[in-house]
Amino acid sequence: ISLAFAAKRFDGDQVLEILPAHEGHLKELMLLQMNDTRLDFWKDPSSLSRPVGVRVPKEHLKEIKEMLENNDMEYKVAVEDVQQLVDKQAASMNESVGRSSVVGKFARINDIYAWLDEMAQKYPDKASIFIGGKSYEGRQLKGLKVGSQNPKAKAIWFHAGIHAREWGAVASNIFIIDLLLTSQDPSVTRLVDNLTWYIIPVVNPDGYEYSHTTNRMWRKTRTPHNSFCPGADPNRNWDSAFGTTGVSRNPCTDIYPGPYAFSEPCTKSAAQTIMSLRHEIKGYISFHAFSQLWLTPWAYTKKVPDDFEDLMAVATEATSRVMKRHHTSWKVGPPSHIL
Repeated sequence: ISLAFAAKRFDGDQVLEILPAHEGHLKELMLLQMNDTRLDFWKDPSSLSRPVGVRVPKEHLKEIKEMLENNDMEYKVAVEDVQQLVDKQAASMNESVGRSSVVGKFARINDIYAWLDEMAQKYPDKASIFIGGKSYEGRQLKGLKVGSQNPKAKAIWFHAGIHAREWGAVASNIFIIDLLLTSQDPSVTRLVDNLTWYIIPVVNPDGYEYSHTTNRMWRKTRTPHNSFCPGADPNRNWDSAFGTTGVSRNPCTDIYPGPYAFSEPCTKSAAQTIMSLRHEIKGYISFHAFSQLWLTPWAYTKKVPDDFEDLMAVATEATSRVMKRHHTSWKVGPPSHIL
């Protein structure tokens, strides 16, 4: 069986890792991200201590490299040919086609939804379907409510796939659901018995499906705000300091926040669902890929929330356990402080 993969190709495209040496470099890279729609930023320009990752189409490589060299910006080629990575991923997906479960796969949206239904039927005593909203194209934001049936139980909200191309984040939420429902480990069953988990693996289903069928690098929604560049960045579309930090008013960029807060049906309806559960929910995590970062509020200001110490204690403990198990290195804190 052969999978139909994204039509858009990236032959010869490279990912450059750029290290800004001073504030002038950082400002120049920020302007490029806001205005140059030819470039696809994988790691945002945010601080002098953090490399910037940019996918550059083959036809613009010479010009961009010359620009970097003329401005004394140090860079290296992090990915020699992006299409080779896309092909490798497609091959791995073809190998997994025969597997019935979506666990451990980069699954399509309908397969994910079918699996959620299956898990709710298989574990009716501890799992049920809930709908967190609807997308512009009419897809449900389907999730699974897992755990305690006690109406007074504290709840945790997880979602992923708000950036369409971040398939790894979606797969991680699917893995977590499977773990909560199938594990016999007492440390896991305790979480299921004592807490309620609301998990939506794909909160931007239109963009996610488009990244599978048409453009592997698609990141935004698919709402047609104009006739030439559809979509907005749903992660920047929430009604919280909307449009103030890290955005572009150019609708053709990946950091266009939309014409107004909650212009995207997926973010507006997800927010309404979250607010309807505000007396239950005690924790909220939005999963992304890539980078080993555990980000706490806030991104738009240096100020910290009242529960900052509690947030940092949880984040520090969680990342220390991840680092110990997987031998990775994580940074913890507000984006405005550590990025």
